[in-house]
Amino acid sequence: MRTTNGAGTTPSVAATPDQTVALDVLRLHAAAGLPPRDLAGLTPRARRSLAVAVATGAPMLPALDAAAAAQDDLVATRRAIAVASAQTKAVAGGLVAAPFVLVPFLGGIFEADFVGFYATSAGRVVGGLGLALLAIGAYAVVRLVRRVGAPPPPPRSPAARSLQAGVVGLVLGVAIAPPFGLLAGLLTWRRSRPAVVGRPGVDEAADLTATALTAGIGPGEALRVSARHLPPHAAELRGLALELELGLASDHGGPLARLGAVLRAATDVGAPAAPALRRLAAELRADERARVLAAAERLPAQLTFPTALALLPATLLLVGAPIVQVGLQQVLP
Repeated sequence: MRTTNGAGTTPSVAATPDQTVALDVLRLHAAAGLPPRDLAGLTPRARRSLAVAVATGAPMLPALDAAAAAQDDLVATRRAIAVASAQTKAVAGGLVAAPFVLVPFLGGIFEADFVGFYATSAGRVVGGLGLALLAIGAYAVVRLVRRVGAPPPPPRSPAARSLQAGVVGLVLGVAIAPPFGLLAGLLTWRRSRPAVVGRPGVDEAADLTATALTAGIGPGEALRVSARHLPPHAAELRGLALELELGLASDHGGPLARLGAVLRAATDVGAPAAPALRRLAAELRADERARVLAAAERLPAQLTFPTALALLPATLLLVGAPIVQVGLQQVLP
């Protein structure tokens, strides 16, 4: 899964086995009190966690443990998505491959040249239409599958969505066939979505701020340290730091408001905020996992449209046409 960190500058990619081993080795070094080394083998997130710990003098092991927990959550999310969408992708792939397997197979059973049918003029027309349907259906399936686990697109105005869907649907519907127009409209339509609570990168902001707080610095300075390592959220984090120092109430919602609420509550009661921020980071990652798993669960229903409008008609056309043609040749004199 590839997501973007807020403004889209920090890709969030599951760690490779070598990166996982490198992080585990570094955690062992930190537990033994040894200086860090071999940082090139770490993920960018682990390097940022370590950089904050080194810059502020915070304990390295809790920072690396937080990076490992985020890494494990990402791996678990990718595995869950793969399991949830495996059956759907297998069915769609089978429908795409079915004509290329069934046509020669059935020709051998019926002892007829089904493949040769596509060398005729009628066969070329049928083959072209069937392959076009297969291509459209396969493109729709790939696009829908890739959307699972991707960050939600920014909401577009209803007018922009209606205009795009209408133009594409009208052009394809009039020029080619009504099913193409309907399918195009479905693929270009997007629902307006509210802001996602667990947008990628905010959980890391909470983790980095918690690491900085364990060094004994104040909440405002901890937020500024996090901002230096998270450019996509730098302006928001610095703004939140200023609000906390001036005692102002937050005027924005979303995850950073939750981060600010935790810091304010901890300051009011004189309690350490780092443990609460670690929990907040874990909650944000759980929210993101729930979002992508819900998208994976919706995938079978979404694939009903390209399957019914493109893949199934293409399979029936490409497999059925040579059967009908051979049958007519045997019946008619």
